[in-house]
Amino acid sequence: MIQDSKIAISNRLSDYNKVPQIWGLNAEQLHDAYWRTHGIQCIRRGAKQQLQPGVDLFLLVEPEQLVLFDLSLLIDRLAWRRAAVTRLRVVTLEEDRYAEKVDIDESNMVRRIERRYRANTHAAYRVLLTRKRRIAEKWMMSELRRDGWRKIRAMVGQSNIDSHRIAGQCYTSHDTNDENKLINNLVKIWRYPNAAIAGIKELGASVWAHQSIEIPSQVTVVGPAWIGKIAQLDEDECLIGPIWVCDAEIETNGQAQTVSVRNIYDIEPQEGPKDEVSKTPKASSNSSVGYLITKRTIDIVVSGIGLVFMLPLICIIAIWIIVDNGWPILYGDVRQSRGGRDFKCWKFRTMCRNANKIKLDLEKLNACDGPQFYIENDPRVTQVGKFLRLCHLDELPQLWNVLVGDMSLVGPRPSPEKENQYCPSWRDIRLSVRPGMTGLWQLNRTRSPGLDFQEWIRFDTEYVKMCSTYLDMKILILTVLSVLVKGIKSAFNFSR
Repeated sequence: MIQDSKIAISNRLSDYNKVPQIWGLNAEQLHDAYWRTHGIQCIRRGAKQQLQPGVDLFLLVEPEQLVLFDLSLLIDRLAWRRAAVTRLRVVTLEEDRYAEKVDIDESNMVRRIERRYRANTHAAYRVLLTRKRRIAEKWMMSELRRDGWRKIRAMVGQSNIDSHRIAGQCYTSHDTNDENKLINNLVKIWRYPNAAIAGIKELGASVWAHQSIEIPSQVTVVGPAWIGKIAQLDEDECLIGPIWVCDAEIETNGQAQTVSVRNIYDIEPQEGPKDEVSKTPKASSNSSVGYLITKRTIDIVVSGIGLVFMLPLICIIAIWIIVDNGWPILYGDVRQSRGGRDFKCWKFRTMCRNANKIKLDLEKLNACDGPQFYIENDPRVTQVGKFLRLCHLDELPQLWNVLVGDMSLVGPRPSPEKENQYCPSWRDIRLSVRPGMTGLWQLNRTRSPGLDFQEWIRFDTEYVKMCSTYLDMKILILTVLSVLVKGIKSAFNFSR
């Protein structure tokens, strides 16, 4: 049944594969609409376009170039380098190739076997990223690529140009095969095309169709799937995603219903559709390029300045720990950063050196309801450690984690894999951003018996859905005030 349905769809696509089109939009228009949801306007050399307001970045491409790549991989580089122009080499990689080389000695005996794995480069495009409208205008008005590049280099200077290589997908406009591949890929990765395209609706989970389409109850569609302006679907047809069904021929009356692509300024973050089956919270789309670059810039500046000004205090604390309980000064625990990448989260050591062995004997006193471990008056904590924890000074070394990009100043609580495995429904949401030195959970937790784990998940996922520069600054200010108050109280009690 399913096999026959796939054949039927394949034949349906082949009828219209001369000009791949869906919802009245060709591959180039869909490509540009996708980038608009990221705050990026595509500017083609030699094509007259109106530069839109609200643009975070301009993607400068050749007239025939269509590219897709993971923009989140560039956020750190854009924030660190702050170049006027980032020259990207987008490379399409095929699957890794495996080869063996047998090394034989003079007597024809096998000495060793070398195994080599390497990616095969299939295609590569040179594109440019810039925040400056003047550069985008220069590129748009250039007749030749060489002239456009020469004008840009003369405008910003060679020292203000950054070059980078990134894995992605490269397609050629007006190439039927490439355009079909592009739309196939967009169906897989673009969760909410309605953010940029007006005139489409969601008929089911990840099933998007033209607003004029109603799917008969006998037809089964499993997303992700895009359904264009088609005349009808066959009864008992089964569409298995990822799949897309292109537009049928224009109606005979010549008045086909069309969709429109929204301007970047009008595109709002999408929370996603309601899911009656799954109650798992969904990550926010409030991760525009502007916000991410601003957040990373603040992280770099604040952590760098903080490390410099806190250096005398860090030295004093280090000496105090050595005098009180010897080496080591720091304690590094493996936590997970964005995307599940492991990193060493550094703190000043606040416990005795055999703390992990003693923990086994204290498990029955754990006051947390989840995978975390917490008891009041923990006997493993040293005298210096008690003061450092009360003042939150034990977390000062995490400024280094923030500076190198493992953490952020504000974000979900950094947690190890053994804790994350207890909350798979929320794990991907929490790991979609960098963990933070402080966050909503650190400010709002109550330590109530039986509620600590629920509060941890609740506040962390709430932050990811609501994250913004305003919220980050609010959390930072409240954290500083809270630390100052606790520090003054702790210092007063300690002196007594």
